[in-house]
Amino acid sequence: MNKKILIAASLAVVSFMTLTAFKTREQQQAEITQAVTMQLEAYRTQLTEACDTRVTSEAQSKYDMMVAEAEAAATKPGATPMKKPGKGTAKGPRVEPLPQPTKTDPQKDRGGAIKPGDAEQQKERGGAVKPGDAESQKKRGGAVKQGGGN
Repeated sequence: MNKKILIAASLAVVSFMTLTAFKTREQQQAEITQAVTMQLEAYRTQLTEACDTRVTSEAQSKYDMMVAEAEAAATKPGATPMKKPGKGTAKGPRVEPLPQPTKTDPQKDRGGAIKPGDAEQQKERGGAVKPGDAESQKKRGGAVKQGGGN
């Protein structure tokens, strides 16, 4: 009896380990995707740092070169040092203002809007009530009759 229980327990442990040892395809794909993402983030960080240091060193060297040129120009004999212009002393080229567009009403420009001279055309459009048609309009079927009623 003890042997049967021992064999059943060992069989249960082995089957549990077997089932949990093998992962599904989705689990494997998720782990692979996560590992690739981590590697890409590390590589991106490394490249960003390298780019930042290179840009900083280039900017610093250009700055140093500009400062050296400015100092060399200031120390030349006969050269006047650069002065900052005072308020109101420096006049730039006169800039002409842009012509202002004439204001138009966008409602008048839209399609189907009544324009001057179109009032007569509106009266003559198809389906419009003409002066002599008032009586025939009243006689058509389904029209509301005067004098009340349902």
